[in-house]
Amino acid sequence: MLPSPTVAVVSPSGPAMRSPASIALADAGVAGRWRGGPATTGTAPEASGRPPVVAAALAGGGCCAWPLPADATCAAVARGVFREVAATLSLPEELASDGLLMASELAANTLHAHGNVEFDGAGAWPIAGAPELWIYLRRAAGRWELVVKVFDSLSGWKDDLAPMPGAAGADAVSGRGLQVVAGLSAGRWGHHLTRSRFGGWKVPGKAVWFAQPVPGGVVPERLRRTRLAPGRAARALEEMLVERGLGGGLLRAQEPSEGMSVLSVRYGLTVWCRDHTIWWRSPDGRQSEQVPTDLVEIAEQIVCACAEMDRGIRALY
Repeated sequence: MLPSPTVAVVSPSGPAMRSPASIALADAGVAGRWRGGPATTGTAPEASGRPPVVAAALAGGGCCAWPLPADATCAAVARGVFREVAATLSLPEELASDGLLMASELAANTLHAHGNVEFDGAGAWPIAGAPELWIYLRRAAGRWELVVKVFDSLSGWKDDLAPMPGAAGADAVSGRGLQVVAGLSAGRWGHHLTRSRFGGWKVPGKAVWFAQPVPGGVVPERLRRTRLAPGRAARALEEMLVERGLGGGLLRAQEPSEGMSVLSVRYGLTVWCRDHTIWWRSPDGRQSEQVPTDLVEIAEQIVCACAEMDRGIRALY
C-alpha cells in the first residue's frame, strides 16, 4: 500500500516533498527569479536531483508543482519542467513534443494574468498568487492521462468571455495559443476555478489544463497496483483540502460497519469514500465519482466546486 499522495514542490533551490505543508514563495531560492527588470535567461532552473523526486511523487499518485516566473522566461521554464517529466516517464517522442509545445503556450498566457499577485512589503517579489505549473497522472475513461495545469490568480477572462476553440481569428493578438492546445490535445483541455498551491495563503484563481493519454507501460507500477482503504483516503483528502485553505468547515466521520468514511467539506458539499469509489454531489445536483487513488484529481474538483459555490454566493450580494 502506498503512502498518502504528496506534492513534490520543485523550485530553483531544489526539490522537496510536502504532504501536506504550507509552501511559501518567499524563499531565498525563488526570490531571484521574481525581481523586477528584464529577463536574463530563457532556460529552466537547474534540474540536478529532481527526477527521483518527480518519479516518487508521480508513482505515489501525487502532484508535482513548480512556480513560474512572472516574466518572459515563463514559457522556457515550463518547457524545461515538462522535459524533465517526459524523461522521467519515458514518454513517446510524439507525446513529449506535443506536450512541450502545449505547456509552453499555457505558461505564456500567464504574462497577462498578474492582477491578483500579492507582493512583499518592498514590492520586489510575490509571496502569493503568482503563476504555477502542476503535473500529475490520473485515470479517465478507462485509460491513463498525464494532466498539465497552469494556475494564475485571475478567475476571469478578457472581456469576461471564456476561450473557445476556433474563436481567435488569423489577425488576433491573443487566443491563438489555446487553439494550438485544443488541436494538439484532441479536445482534452479546459479551465476551471481553483486555488493556488504556493504561498502563505491560497489565492483564488483559475487553472487552464490539457491532458494527454499515456501508454499504461509508462505509468509507475506502484501507482497501477495501489489501493486505498476508505478511512485512509478520507484522511488524505482532508489533509489535501486543508493545505488548499479549506480546513475551516471540514468534518470527517468513519462508518466501519458500512466500509465507508464521510467527509463534510461545507454545507451542501459532502464526500463519501468507499473501497472502490469516492463520490460527491454538488449543490446544483451534479454527481461526480472517481476511483480512490485519484486523490489529486478529486481534491482539485472539490476545490473547484467550492470556488463555484463562493462565486454564486458573491453574486447574491
